[in-house]
Amino acid sequence: MKKFFCALLMLLVFAPAVFAAGTHRVGMVERLNVTPEEFSSMVANSEHVVMMANNPVRPEFFFYRSMSQMIMALNAGEIDEILMPEDVSEYFLNANIDYTVNCVVMTPKDPFLLSFGFNSDHKELCESFDKAIVEMKRDGTLITLQGKYILGVNTAVMEERVITDPDLQQITPVTFRKFDGAPEIKVAVTGDMPPIDYIAPDGSAQGFNAAILAEIAGRLGLNVKLLNIESGARASMLSSGRADVVFWFEHKRAGGTKHDVPDGVILSEPYYQFDTFYHLKPTK
Repeated sequence: MKKFFCALLMLLVFAPAVFAAGTHRVGMVERLNVTPEEFSSMVANSEHVVMMANNPVRPEFFFYRSMSQMIMALNAGEIDEILMPEDVSEYFLNANIDYTVNCVVMTPKDPFLLSFGFNSDHKELCESFDKAIVEMKRDGTLITLQGKYILGVNTAVMEERVITDPDLQQITPVTFRKFDGAPEIKVAVTGDMPPIDYIAPDGSAQGFNAAILAEIAGRLGLNVKLLNIESGARASMLSSGRADVVFWFEHKRAGGTKHDVPDGVILSEPYYQFDTFYHLKPTK
């Protein structure tokens, strides 16, 4: 209902950008291979114009190493709003009554893709993940996990907020199988973007990414050691060898340009994509 309501109020125009005077300071999780200034210019010169109350505005982006830091900046008034994927925004709005949607942006030509990142020396491990992801797409496992850990979680949080406790966390715990004598891989996860990534206070991994990883590790017979990191540390974790695998997201621009894949990093087959984003702001 929220998405439908916002769609009625907000208009996305696919035309060369012509912006009115003034800017909106927008926070987002740190991108790789591009500065905030370059990203702001890239958006300003794209074909996407976001209409806010029928008045186009120019977003000025600020990068943060984690969602938690970004929200702190928003609450402190350092930025006007934050940009998050639709699924994460829905969870955040359902769990927090002090925020609202300022506008909705659709980027069907320039989606953000979720995949696994590897050091280029780990090509065989990447290929084994590719094979498992393709099999999961073919046999319906991927769709099932999306329904359970994204749509199902967001629905549960919304219903529980209305009925009982506004702070209730409804992320589904994920169980990793243990294989005696099997190789162990170290996987880095940010853990602060529910329902996609979430590390519970007790240190357990929950959410959609963890469910995908548990399924792949089970199919490949691998043990998993999880490492909690900030988003900005993804590339360094791989290059230093502190992690074998990192949950990765990349902005794939129309025409094939990728902004989030540093040299020395290779990516698996994507297993999910975002093409709708919410600009969120405090209600007060």
